[in-house]
Amino acid sequence: MAFEWPSGMDAGFGRQTYRARHDLHESPLFSDEGLAGLLDTYPREKLGVYRFPPHGEGITRAAHGRAPDISGRDLLAAVRDGQIWLNLRAVNRQVEAFSEVEEMIFGSIEAAAGLRTRKRDVGVLISSPRIQVHYHLDIPLVCLVQVRGVKTLHLYPAGAPYAGAEQVEAIALRLQDEELTFRQGFEAGAEVIELHPGMALTWPQNAPHRVENGDCLNVSLSCEFMTLPALLRANALYTNGQLRRRLGLDPALPGGAGPSVLGKAVIARGLKLVDRPPEAAPTPVTFEVQAGSGEIRDLADA
Repeated sequence: MAFEWPSGMDAGFGRQTYRARHDLHESPLFSDEGLAGLLDTYPREKLGVYRFPPHGEGITRAAHGRAPDISGRDLLAAVRDGQIWLNLRAVNRQVEAFSEVEEMIFGSIEAAAGLRTRKRDVGVLISSPRIQVHYHLDIPLVCLVQVRGVKTLHLYPAGAPYAGAEQVEAIALRLQDEELTFRQGFEAGAEVIELHPGMALTWPQNAPHRVENGDCLNVSLSCEFMTLPALLRANALYTNGQLRRRLGLDPALPGGAGPSVLGKAVIARGLKLVDRPPEAAPTPVTFEVQAGSGEIRDLADA
């Protein structure tokens, strides 16, 4: 397994978009048999099962489901034939075979960018044809690795008007999920990238994005991580959010890793010791993927 990033990534990593080539799509881990086995091995209670309404203006929220009794093989078939998005978070800590994948991906990033990676989370995304993932952003840095199928990423500039400071701070404070308010006018500023197997992409920290799958089963790796500059920014966002809510201030989104960002990061560490951030509230489960048939049962009607 190998990754090939462009030279010169150290100059703008975390602030610019970079593309890589890889050969993970050739690994048997991502064959139908490999994915079915992964779904049987991964702790089912940790599996994220989602459906998405049509993309539109405003905030689009995912519906949260479960798939407790269905086999990995049948669940994979249900994804292929339905409208389901599976997220196997932190698979690098749950399935031994993926620890090698973790080292390969993050080792290649560290070598190319000259930065140490921290808080590594490799998630496997298995999703249905034509599904659309809502407009959102991530607090950590992200590397999206395309393994099977084709998907189109719509990537927007970080900051206002695409993501206002107050919304980004609320995500950092865990007061809201990652969804953002979308406006159709944002499309004029979007970079549209079509991802095929063998491609990988990393983009500026906190840049909003949304995803459209092609007419095929999709398998990707969503690799979240921090570097020291990214961690400082995330903690500065946390402090800004507290300043806004406790003192009524209106701080701007943090810029580069200067004295102000460093000072706010230190304050955030102290604030978290005194007042720990809330755990993310569990999203209500509203549907279930049925064993055998793979059909969706609406739990509200049960």
